[in-house]
Amino acid sequence: MKRRRSFARVLIVALIAASFATGDPALAATLPAVPDTVRVNVAGLGVSYAEIGSTGAMTVTAADGKILYKGQQRTLTRRNVRRAEGTIVQLPPAKDGISPEDRESRLELLREARRAAQEPAVHIVTIPFEFSLLQSASDPMGTPALSDAKIQPIFFKADFGYLNFNGRLFRGTLEIATDDEGDMIVVNTVPTADYLPSVIGAEEPSTWHPQALAAQAIAARTYIVTHLARHDHYDIEGDVRDQAYEGLGSEADSTRRAVERTAGIVATYGGRPISALFSANAGGITEDSENVFPNALPYLRSVLSPGDELAKDSAFGRTSYEWNREFTAPQLGNYLASRGIDIGVPQRVEVLQASPSGRPIVVRIVGDKGSKEIGKDRSRYYFGLKSNLFRVSLVPGGGREWVSYRDSVRIMDMEVLGSKVAGTTYDRLLNSDRELVSLRTSGYVYELPDRFVFDGKGFGHSVGMSQWGAQGMALRGSDYEQILKHYYQGIELTSIGGA
Repeated sequence: MKRRRSFARVLIVALIAASFATGDPALAATLPAVPDTVRVNVAGLGVSYAEIGSTGAMTVTAADGKILYKGQQRTLTRRNVRRAEGTIVQLPPAKDGISPEDRESRLELLREARRAAQEPAVHIVTIPFEFSLLQSASDPMGTPALSDAKIQPIFFKADFGYLNFNGRLFRGTLEIATDDEGDMIVVNTVPTADYLPSVIGAEEPSTWHPQALAAQAIAARTYIVTHLARHDHYDIEGDVRDQAYEGLGSEADSTRRAVERTAGIVATYGGRPISALFSANAGGITEDSENVFPNALPYLRSVLSPGDELAKDSAFGRTSYEWNREFTAPQLGNYLASRGIDIGVPQRVEVLQASPSGRPIVVRIVGDKGSKEIGKDRSRYYFGLKSNLFRVSLVPGGGREWVSYRDSVRIMDMEVLGSKVAGTTYDRLLNSDRELVSLRTSGYVYELPDRFVFDGKGFGHSVGMSQWGAQGMALRGSDYEQILKHYYQGIELTSIGGA
């Protein structure tokens, strides 16, 4: 995927027990078809409020079928709403020359204020769950239409147009629901034929080669088939914990064609859909599954991925192929502590075991308060790295580095590291007679401190298909079947029908 996979995702992936491969088409009849719809959590780890509207009109209903609203207003669903209860009397401002009628009205308001003062004061109450209608763009609270002591299912359907949540447009319906921890989320129930084009466009540039997009379509479809019904109120996460999904905004004609031309096709091994893992860039070589995740799967083997180098020439992709990260020892210690490893100030970082591809499998961090060993893909999380293909070195301070004044990212790196400016360089500006007119700053020379330097390649967990590698293979003439059979060893492509 284009974005870094979280390690938590790995724990929920049910890696499929595989037998020997078979291409018997009859086995497809025993596999369930691709579902017509998929339920996607589009609210991440949960929200405390959800503003939902429509580009046209929409109907909002409660779980019992009661219509809560029908129209074009925006709505706001919130948790733990604080509202004032009691009588609040506001007096008109005093002014000279009021009429007898206004004077009498003001006197009546004063009498009401005196009566209110003798009653219980206004107090603040907390409403655990509330659904409101927003009256205008500046209305922060809205008019309550439903309140309850716990989160209630609420369903949104566009009568025409598209539904809008969190600045994104969605096909299908939206629903207020809860995730597995009980937090409020928004679930998009969308036709699978519309979900997949969005996933492809969110995972890869829609301008990529049609064969690379088709390979991604099959991988994404296979992922759906193996990840249904794992949650109570939805099927799949709409972010990098499963597959990136951005609704209507990431669809394109090219991604829709990729879905249509591969309709119903999934990748299988031993007659069963595979765990079709993929990441953005494998740094030139993918990894065996057991060196990253718990299980050894015969189709997730380390293979060369030379197409990953294409990213070097891409404005947005070059840092996904080669990258580095630097910490002073105290900075690294503080960073590790923020992620649960407190070994004081690190003295050294040792790679105790590495895979044949060069990826560290067991790393020991030695600090002035103790040591800690971390394994497999956890290094990526604890050190905050883009991938698990890296080497680390402790570089003595005293060296110098020139940085262009235009390179704001590197200048910020220098400031974060606490590097000292040892000098400034200038460009000489001459007139037509080659006389010096002025000097212009061209860059700075920094004196670098002692630091740990992580040099790496790739982006993501590097197991299964590399998206940049697939693009490289497509540009060199491979079709989607060749791409998939390269990255998923010994598989077959099986049509199971459905959406």
